[in-house]
Amino acid sequence: MFNCSCKSSSVQMTEEQKKQLRWRKEINLLEYYNIKIGLNCYLFDYEVEYLGKQYLIHTFCGGEQDKEVILMLHGYGGSNVHYCRIYEQLIRKFRIYSIDLPGMGYSSKSDILMESYKDAIEFFMGTISKFIENVIKDKKIILIGHSFGGFLAAHLFTRNPHLFSRLFLLSPAGGTYYDDNEIKQLQDTTKYSFLKRMFINYAQKKWTEQITPQQLKDKWYGNYFIKKYLKKRMSLQGKEYEVWKQYIDEMLALPDGSEKALFLLLQFPRVIARGWDSIEYILTQHNKYIYNIPIYFYFGNIDWMDKKGAQNLANNHQNVKIRIIENAGHQLNFENPKGVFEQLIIDISFSAHMQEQQIVMS
Repeated sequence: MFNCSCKSSSVQMTEEQKKQLRWRKEINLLEYYNIKIGLNCYLFDYEVEYLGKQYLIHTFCGGEQDKEVILMLHGYGGSNVHYCRIYEQLIRKFRIYSIDLPGMGYSSKSDILMESYKDAIEFFMGTISKFIENVIKDKKIILIGHSFGGFLAAHLFTRNPHLFSRLFLLSPAGGTYYDDNEIKQLQDTTKYSFLKRMFINYAQKKWTEQITPQQLKDKWYGNYFIKKYLKKRMSLQGKEYEVWKQYIDEMLALPDGSEKALFLLLQFPRVIARGWDSIEYILTQHNKYIYNIPIYFYFGNIDWMDKKGAQNLANNHQNVKIRIIENAGHQLNFENPKGVFEQLIIDISFSAHMQEQQIVMS
């Protein structure tokens, strides 16, 4: 069981004490949402080997072992706790594993080769596959991914469809197929006003420079941006804001890890994928292997993420469905957790019923 005995002191803390302090901030955050570590829920670091190196994948696990398994992948710059508003409900019905993506959150940050597209995608596929192989054995998995995690989830799904019973993509990045000419048109800023063009060009420059959340925090405007994001975009106030701010500060105090992957796998603006790497394209190419596995896209009703690819897939494939979550934007699992959870239960239950009928008929 986790135990934090470290206290503020002028004496420099050991790495183990720093780790315990980080975990304490995470536990404080989880407890705010009625998640009690040690009562059917726990945190652990699981070591996987990839290309001869060892990486720890920080994981939240909850629920009874005999329940159906859910694996959850968070979005860019986040961690497992970005699903914390639906943990309490999910662990009553499922066994969930919610990981800090390899190289993000509290997962290992060092010795990560990340210089090309291939480096980035293979790092995530290799490490997460090893986690599944060793931790979630011999069980079909419901795979859930949000935003950047949705992009990774789709790739993981098409590489190993036999491992998964359903795929849920929550406002995923890189969803739509665009050819090279269309991508150039999307990147053309001449149609915008002068001020908007200046802002987009500045943002594109920072994208090209591969500025990570950790580096942003060190800029003069970094803390202002983080505070505004927590209070405005995530609507955090009072005690809830305090536990999140303390947790985020600990997470961003860690060095860069795999954050550079965003700039290698996706493109500015609108975090679109290269055509052949988009979710729309890879799901279409693998249709003969996944045509009988339910796939769901969830978007907020005021979501800014591109839905066109999901709509094309739903129009052409019976196993692909789109759900709109009311009163939510891109952070739908945080903005309307009740709506997301209720829709998940409906879709999981319905798809299970349909699969049972197919078995009986066959």
